[in-house]
Amino acid sequence: MRVLITGGTGFVGGWTAKAIQDAGHQVRFLVRDPARLAISVATLGVDTGDFVVGDMTDAEAVKTALTGCDAVVHAAAVVTTDPKRAEEMIEANLAGARNVLGQAVDLGLDPIVSVSSITALFQPDLETFSADLPPSGGGDGYGVSKTRVEDFSRELQESGAPVVITYPGMVMGPAAGNQLGEAAEGVESVLRMRTVPGRSAAWTIIDVRDLGLLHALLLMPGKGPRRFMAGGQQLVAPKLARVLSKSGGKRIVHVPVPDVVLRLMGRAADKARPVLPALLKDVTAAGMDYYTHMPPSDDRPAEAELGMTWRTTEQTLTDTVTSLRAIGRLR
Repeated sequence: MRVLITGGTGFVGGWTAKAIQDAGHQVRFLVRDPARLAISVATLGVDTGDFVVGDMTDAEAVKTALTGCDAVVHAAAVVTTDPKRAEEMIEANLAGARNVLGQAVDLGLDPIVSVSSITALFQPDLETFSADLPPSGGGDGYGVSKTRVEDFSRELQESGAPVVITYPGMVMGPAAGNQLGEAAEGVESVLRMRTVPGRSAAWTIIDVRDLGLLHALLLMPGKGPRRFMAGGQQLVAPKLARVLSKSGGKRIVHVPVPDVVLRLMGRAADKARPVLPALLKDVTAAGMDYYTHMPPSDDRPAEAELGMTWRTTEQTLTDTVTSLRAIGRLR
C-alpha cells in the first residue's frame, strides 16, 4: 500500500518510514522543506522521491498528500517547552490532527495511525499506563496539546473510524540523520552532570526502531479502531544510573534526593527561568512531575496481538550515546 507519513523528517517519523518501506510499502511524505529529507530520513536508505510540500495545518496541502494513499501515519507535532508558545503548540497540533486524521477518514483510508504519547494519559500516582485510560495529560502545554489531539482521535474511533493510536514513552535510539528526538536531551544532561537524582523517579524508554516496527505492523486494513501502549521499559533512578554508566562509559552517581524535593526544584526553576544556568534549562515543574510520577507501561497487547519484542534499554541507550557523540553533542 501507499502510506503517507507526516513528520517524516523527524526522529520517530524517519524510523517509522524505514520500517514501513522495509515491510514492502510505498512511502509518501508531507514536508514543509524537501531539503530536510536528504539530511534525515534519506540517510536511513528510505526512498524520498514521493512527497508533497506543505504543513499539517494547511488543509488543502494535507488533502493533496492524502489523495492516492491507502493509509497514513500521523507523526508530525509541534513540540516546545516554552510556556509562551504553549497556546501556539496546542492550536497547531489540534489543527494538524483535524486535517490529517479527519480528512483521512473522509477519504476512506484504512488504517489511520495517530502517534500520541504517554503524556496524553499521564496523571500523578498512576500505577500503570494502559491504553484504556482516559485522556488526562500533564500540567504543561505539551501534555494539554496531546490530550486535545487524543480527545479528537477518540471521537473518530467512537464513530467507528479505523483510527489506531499508539502511546510511546521516551523515544531513544540511533539518530535518523541529524534527528535524535527530545528524549536524547535527557541522556545528554545526565552524562554532563554525571548524576541521576531521585528515589522512585524513573524513565520509561522505547527504542525508536521498535516503535517504527510497531507502526509498520499496524498497517492492516479492516481491523477497526485500536489503541496500543508503546511506553517501553521502566528504569527507576538507581538502575538508570547503572545502565547509563555502562552505556555512556562514565561513572554516573545515583543521588537519592526525595522525589518531592525534585518537584519543588522544578517549580522554583520555572519561576527563575530567565536566570537559570544552561545546565538546568531542562528542569521544569512539568518535567519533574513526569519524572517522579512515571509508572510502568503495559505493552503486553502489542506483544500478544502483533508479536512485538523489545530491545533492551542498554542497547537503546548505548546507541543513543553513540549518536550523540557522532553528531558532536557529547565527547
